[in-house]
Amino acid sequence: MEKNATRPTVAEEPRLIVEEALLFPLDDDESIPVMTFRALCVGILEALLGATMTQLFFFKPVHMKIQPLFFQITTFLLGRALALIPGPKWWNPGPFNIKETTIASVISTSASVGAYAVEMLSAEELYFDRHHSFLTSFAILLSSQMIGYGWAGLLQPILVYPAAIVFPDMLPSVALFHSLFGSGKDTADQMTMFKRIFMTTSLYEVLPSYFMPALSAISLPCLVLPKEQIVTNLFGGAQPLEGLGFFELSLDWFLIGSGGPLYTPFIAQIHHIFGVFSAALIFSFAYSHSWFDGGIQQKFPFLSVALHQKNGSFYPVNLIVNQDGSPNLEAIETHGLPYFSSSYVVAQIFGSLALSSAVTHVTLHNWDLLSSMFRQNKSKPALDPHRIVCKKYRDFPRWGFALLSLFSIGLGLGASIWSNSGLPPLGFLVAILLSAVFTLAVGFLNAITGFHLHFSAVVQMLGGLLFRGNVFGNMYFTTASTVVQSVGMLKDLKLGQYMHIPPIFLVTSQCLGTVVGVTVNLIVMRTMLLNQREVLLLPNGNGIFSGFSVAAFEAHSVSWGAFSSKLFLYDQRYFCIPMAIVVGLLLPIPFFVAGKLWPKGKFDLVNVPLLTGSISTGYSGANAGRFVNMAVGMMSQFWARRYHPRLFRKYNYICSAALDGGTQVAILVLSVLFQGTFGLQVKFPNYFLNPGPNTPHDYCHMPRKGHR
Repeated sequence: MEKNATRPTVAEEPRLIVEEALLFPLDDDESIPVMTFRALCVGILEALLGATMTQLFFFKPVHMKIQPLFFQITTFLLGRALALIPGPKWWNPGPFNIKETTIASVISTSASVGAYAVEMLSAEELYFDRHHSFLTSFAILLSSQMIGYGWAGLLQPILVYPAAIVFPDMLPSVALFHSLFGSGKDTADQMTMFKRIFMTTSLYEVLPSYFMPALSAISLPCLVLPKEQIVTNLFGGAQPLEGLGFFELSLDWFLIGSGGPLYTPFIAQIHHIFGVFSAALIFSFAYSHSWFDGGIQQKFPFLSVALHQKNGSFYPVNLIVNQDGSPNLEAIETHGLPYFSSSYVVAQIFGSLALSSAVTHVTLHNWDLLSSMFRQNKSKPALDPHRIVCKKYRDFPRWGFALLSLFSIGLGLGASIWSNSGLPPLGFLVAILLSAVFTLAVGFLNAITGFHLHFSAVVQMLGGLLFRGNVFGNMYFTTASTVVQSVGMLKDLKLGQYMHIPPIFLVTSQCLGTVVGVTVNLIVMRTMLLNQREVLLLPNGNGIFSGFSVAAFEAHSVSWGAFSSKLFLYDQRYFCIPMAIVVGLLLPIPFFVAGKLWPKGKFDLVNVPLLTGSISTGYSGANAGRFVNMAVGMMSQFWARRYHPRLFRKYNYICSAALDGGTQVAILVLSVLFQGTFGLQVKFPNYFLNPGPNTPHDYCHMPRKGHR
């Protein structure tokens, strides 16, 4: 253990994170150029790469998020290379500086957020053969992104400016920027470490992703008992919805690193681990006892996001939805009402609990910040010192954000009407209002804990209950209510504040990156739907590509759009799902009160939305890397951070950037050149480390059910 190393307790961690944020340098050089031509070139090139990878990973068994650290390293290297090319001052004003690097990385990260509306457009085309023109699709994607930007800008006074607002997952980025442009031995050591890990990971990833896929998921129980379905349910996880992946060994950073084990705060990881084990117990109990008539007795699959008939077979979704999105009553009469698997109903219940409890949790624990909007200046919470430094620069005007919101709302409403979505204008406006409210709740949760709350299923439920009777209308309602873009912009605004970037330049960079990203997202999405349609329609994909997320979105949209008044109202089969919203509003209150009455009990450390959200998200994706992810996270955030803090600060986030970056670049190259992203597919011969298409990589029992 390092001498004089401090060992923060779990209770002290949030305070220490805020203190770390306040220690970043307040020095600011106003003379260096910011938004230069070469910064724009670097940013756009990185945006093209990042948006392609993001959209490609959306159709992968695990959605690996491209980390900002990767873009910061690569923009730094590319910018330094361009600075070696001589030319006039507009091209080469001098060394590629820290603010140019920040601008270029913001362009690339804005492009790489991923357009949420891709799920809707993919579901319409895959399952309902609804095809939109390129311009209509572009308008839908762009409006869904920009609406969130408008809300984020208007909420800056309470979600960016205060010192208590940190966004923990942005701290590594700020530390990295200052490290890259620092001088001395530490910076040289960090860059050497990055290059070695990046190159090694890029070369190694070819093995689990192409030559030896079995390395990505090694399950000893499945190897011993390959025909037992219960073994698969508990110990399988190579494919989406295969199993819970308990004690499965993965040697593939693509699966291991998808949960961010090297940068997720320790307290969030503790909640996540508890949530994973709780999910396993609850899901297994619900399935074995056939809760909601969707369990083992009815021969339903253990994990499934699809709609089923009473005997467990797939529900004929395409037959019960008319061309205008309304339910086909005759077909419904013939086939009956659909069913969800028991475990999926439980996951939806916890998703509802997570969203509503987030509103209460944020209100109780951050009331001073929320109420500051209505208090006099003298009683407002302390401003971030970096915000005070940035006040000398020109802000992007509040009316500019308001105009951006109005433009996006108008564009989205026009696209909704033009595409015959079935969502009335009032429904679209209600969805927009919900997105503003959820931005506040989810933004606070992310700003304090770093946890990303996924709640699209809950929004689909609200849309189905408020505006019933149209599947496509429900899809558009959900898309308009998204907050992914809002939270992404809030984080970039905070990053710009830490780095002392003029706000008007930062917002311009975000908008530019978004336009590039939307264009690339649309092109890659159309290419994938054209070349991999059959694979995306398989319930579990083929181990390389998967339509898991699209299938989940479609199933929710159909269930809420066509059956909201038949399945989810009082005294109906799934009434507990909307009822959980009411319960969730109350859940954080006992812990908050107990924390006030008995502060030594640390009840205030219990984060209800984080815990319930972890249980809900325990259902998604391929789970093979989950337990190695936990082990790596504990080594990083507990052992290294507490017992070797100097080495942790020096190398932890550099290693994360190198591992993520090397993995993502290798997968992009393999997907394009060998795995059929753009039509070309070169299959490696099957052998024991490369099982055939009908066998999961971990050799667990997985009955093939054919196409949806």
